[in-house]
Amino acid sequence: MTTSWIEKNLSNNPFIYLENGEYSFKDFFELLIEYYNFSSEIINKNEKITFISKSVLQYSIFSNLIPMLGGIFVPMNPKSPIDEITKKMNIIGSKKIIYDESIELEKVGNISLFHSEKSQASNYKFTWPSYEDIFCILFTSGSSGLPKAVSISRKNIESSCNISQKNLSVEKSDKWLLCMPPYHAGGLSIIYRSLILGNKFHIEDDFNSEKVIDLIMSEKINIVSMVPTMLSKIVYEMKDRNLIAPKSFKFVLCGGAKTPEELIYSSNNIGLRTLPTYGMTETSSQIATASPNDIFRPLNSVGKPLSKGSIKISKNSEIQVSGEMVAKYYDEKVPKKWLQTGDYGYLDKDNYLFVKGRIDELIISGGENINPLEIEEFISKNKKIKECIVLGITDEYWGEKVIAAIYSDDDITLEEINSYLDGLDKFKYPKDIVKFNKPLPKLHNGKLDRKKIKKIINESK
Repeated sequence: MTTSWIEKNLSNNPFIYLENGEYSFKDFFELLIEYYNFSSEIINKNEKITFISKSVLQYSIFSNLIPMLGGIFVPMNPKSPIDEITKKMNIIGSKKIIYDESIELEKVGNISLFHSEKSQASNYKFTWPSYEDIFCILFTSGSSGLPKAVSISRKNIESSCNISQKNLSVEKSDKWLLCMPPYHAGGLSIIYRSLILGNKFHIEDDFNSEKVIDLIMSEKINIVSMVPTMLSKIVYEMKDRNLIAPKSFKFVLCGGAKTPEELIYSSNNIGLRTLPTYGMTETSSQIATASPNDIFRPLNSVGKPLSKGSIKISKNSEIQVSGEMVAKYYDEKVPKKWLQTGDYGYLDKDNYLFVKGRIDELIISGGENINPLEIEEFISKNKKIKECIVLGITDEYWGEKVIAAIYSDDDITLEEINSYLDGLDKFKYPKDIVKFNKPLPKLHNGKLDRKKIKKIINESK
């Protein structure tokens, strides 16, 4: 029988760091055993077990323990309404929820609730999933439509880990900060990669820019994954405090949305080497990423595909992905040879990938196709603007009218915004701006919530 990731490395080497303590790999395995009696009594073979907690450490434990007992790990956002959680559970046929003391739950319908408990287990027996077995089910963020359930196998996870490591070359001495949600691929992959490679990571249960900066400046971490809105906040505050990251800091892996070149430039200037990355739940995390050693990355590219021949561009410019890291949707019996990402872009002659945007987010105004990301890239150069998103709002004359929603503390006119758009066709210029005096609404993974922002604008008409 194949040995689990943790059982291959039962050393006293540090594995997980918390604000007030740390766990070695051996300590972590003992944590799994402490929950063995409780978990083994309720988890059946191939049973989909929903897990909810506010603790990333608890996600780390049960994301491994549930598959090690033959179940399928289904993490959920602890901030989601219970109706939203049960709706997703019904899609995949999950009937049980494990939760801890950080969560208050009352029985809902035919869902069985189990409060996690520790106990001493003298005997234990783990059943490690085979290479093709489903390890976990994640839901897409729903940033461009309804969330979809994705069945991720052990093969998908290990393949993703291996191609990422080949590019990033993370060392045993490195310490990765996990401040991303562990119920999405970007956060969960840090846990799994660290176990597979024998590396260590630091946990912050919630993103706090001040804490992250302190961890960077005190050299307690030297790698971090973020979405652009997180990185923008870090850069703004570090520049405001005249801080430069220590030389020991390696890189920021930035994805989940387009990372503006202006942000990358500003980040690099304060010692936060930023690597744009492109990935999704369906690819178990990254699929194309800039290399730490590549000083020739063309502007606006996300680097090269991590696996040779894994990306192709269709006739309608859609990015399509293939390879062992690509998972299947829950309702698919057989995965498609090529995953249709719904993003459009191109590969240049040197095999660098350029992601232009979502096909379904193209704005059609006056008969012209307009890419909102292209406009956002220009607008974000205005130092007064903290956040920006460009949307198409239904309009009788234009079909869709280009609107720029911005967050800024300063007074900004439409003319000032459009003055930053030199080089773009005039039909791409926003016809109006909507100014927010507070941060723009976001999804739980830090991405700007395009649908909610559009709804707010429509309701304010």
